[in-house]
Amino acid sequence: MLRVNSEYCCDLSQELEELFKALGNINRLLLVYFLTSGDIKRVNVTQMANKMGLTQPAASQHLKILKNANILKASKQGNQIYYTFNHSALVKHKKKIDFLFGCVLSKCELLEENR
Repeated sequence: MLRVNSEYCCDLSQELEELFKALGNINRLLLVYFLTSGDIKRVNVTQMANKMGLTQPAASQHLKILKNANILKASKQGNQIYYTFNHSALVKHKKKIDFLFGCVLSKCELLEENR
């Protein structure tokens, strides 16, 4: 049977809560998909606002939330701030999600075996 460290799970749960909150909005999810598609490597507020049909303040807020959750990182170029994926942080996020779903799936398999 799988045993998990409750202190680790508490810390992990808080980190995942922030991640899921950041991804828990359709506009932010669509932005992530937008950045993964085609030849787009980075986006600024104006590009996102135009693509998503949002005001610039709304687009800016969505980008800020994704940046604060370490999904995106920002770099300034001239007068513009461009956002790209934060690869190293995304790898860590994936490991946390994989751990969570690994625990859940292990429990599901155990319950199926005991039917």
